[in-house]
Amino acid sequence: MAILIRGTILYRVRDLVADLGGDGEAVLRRYGIDPVATDDFARYVSYVDAAAVLGHAARQLDCPEFGLRLGLLQGVESLGPLGVSLRNAETVGAAVGNVCRFLGNIAPADTAELIEAQGPAIYSYSTMLHDEFDRRQMVEKNLTLALLAFRLVAGEDFTPIKVTFQHERSAPRDRYRDVFGCQVAFGQEHNGIHFPKAYLGRGVRARDQAALELAEEYLGRLRPSVALAEHVREVTRRLLLGHEVGLRQVAQALSVHERTLQRELAASGTTFERILDEVRKAMAWELAATGVQAAQIARALGYAEQSGFTRACRRWFGESPRTLIRQRAGEPPEQPVGHVRPAG
Repeated sequence: MAILIRGTILYRVRDLVADLGGDGEAVLRRYGIDPVATDDFARYVSYVDAAAVLGHAARQLDCPEFGLRLGLLQGVESLGPLGVSLRNAETVGAAVGNVCRFLGNIAPADTAELIEAQGPAIYSYSTMLHDEFDRRQMVEKNLTLALLAFRLVAGEDFTPIKVTFQHERSAPRDRYRDVFGCQVAFGQEHNGIHFPKAYLGRGVRARDQAALELAEEYLGRLRPSVALAEHVREVTRRLLLGHEVGLRQVAQALSVHERTLQRELAASGTTFERILDEVRKAMAWELAATGVQAAQIARALGYAEQSGFTRACRRWFGESPRTLIRQRAGEPPEQPVGHVRPAG
């Protein structure tokens, strides 16, 4: 099954590629990614393809530290609601806990863990990507983001004891020290940031409790497959209003392949056809209350013939479109031909 992730995993990748003398849009399109998706948290891309973009750029532009540089360029804002939850947590420990708790909800191939055994605390990160070189770039980017997150919540003076990577070194050793400001070791047990436990109890300044609660509520409800189905529903509704909707158009809007979208929806227990039917039903109910004619509703829902809408309306509501419109408008039911109202 393909792994999908938010398009902002590649936030500002075009800028970095351009700075290095390349064509960012061309690199993205090479791997089937719509450049617009990289700026939109609501869009999805293939995680494997996103990692391939990093690996390709690092090779072709002779920039082995590409992942490090992209992490610095993206900043914590690329984390969307996860960034909101950590910057408004009560303590540094609570912020790290939110990342460990919710990371998989927005990046299903990734996991994070806070290890508090003997010695320093360790923020440990791992990913399910298989390509060795691409994985290195993604891991280095995401540990760079983790460092920026620590400095955001713990203060600019935050300096790890050391940073470790499971893979072997890709870039010059000095580049890692420049980014992390500490000893960096390779071929280790964890992709991790090792730091004094005392930081965990440090309070986060200028936090907003209401923002934290909203972010946690959103992230708590978010599951990768459920989230995708909801976004398909939103995109389908939007495209219906433009009178052009189908699996191909929705897949393009989400920056995923049609077959990938079908597989992901099946994994979440639904299909595009079912979602389209549900969206049409909800829109029919809403439009009927406005008093517009049945033919107008049929066109708004993308039916080539009004008869298709009529059949669907009877299946959804057990009524003809005309009867539904009268009921939703608060009008009395039509009387059968020949019927005489009683006097009085």
